Amino acid sequence: MATIEDLLACIDDPDDDSTRAYELTASRDRSLTPRLVDELGSFIAAEHFYGRDVIADAIAEIEGVEALPVLIRASAVDIGDDQDSLGSTIMEAIWADIGRAAELVDELASDNDPRVRDKAQWARSMVDLQASRKA
Repeated sequence: MATIEDLLACIDDPDDDSTRAYELTASRDRSLTPRLVDELGSFIAAEHFYGRDVIADAIAEIEGVEALPVLIRASAVDIGDDQDSLGSTIMEAIWADIGRAAELVDELASDNDPRVRDKAQWARSMVDLQASRKA
């Protein structure tokens, strides 16, 4: 079983295929989330988008739709990349439970940070799009 330290050690390894992320999240151990959220903040502060994306994926795998607030807040910080991977992670979290995603995104729509509100608005449009496809 991989540890968070194993995962962090492999992030800068160009030959790694993120199997440690899968190993780490396989147990869905929610006690890992606070540490992962801290590491996510560190990668964002360092403007390390690959690290941000790997850690965001791990959080989403463990937390499912409940990861949306963390993921949307991470997305609200522009570190100069296209955020394609992070956007995909957010979409997968939305698809996990559209009804709950709508609730979480609506809560973020009144956040104090206008960047978070903007990302919440985008996420809400994705919720609505997915809901219309299911109808």
